Amino acid sequence: MLGPSRPLPRVGARVRIARFGGAYEPATIVAVEDDGRRLRVRDDRGELLDFVLNRASARFLAEGNAGGPRLELS
Repeated sequence: MLGPSRPLPRVGARVRIARFGGAYEPATIVAVEDDGRRLRVRDDRGELLDFVLNRASARFLAEGNAGGPRLELS
């Protein structure tokens, strides 16, 4: 039986926020909603950010900001 082809988001998991220009910053998932399609993360400065799964690219993108940061699960 095959499992998921990529890591599934879970509360407490460490992730990376990829910013425009190649900058990365560590963060932690604090909430998983909508069957894993919406995530809230807290960066190391304490800021909360919301990401949603883009169905076309299968990437988590900053909510309301298509050209903004994206989330990388590890």
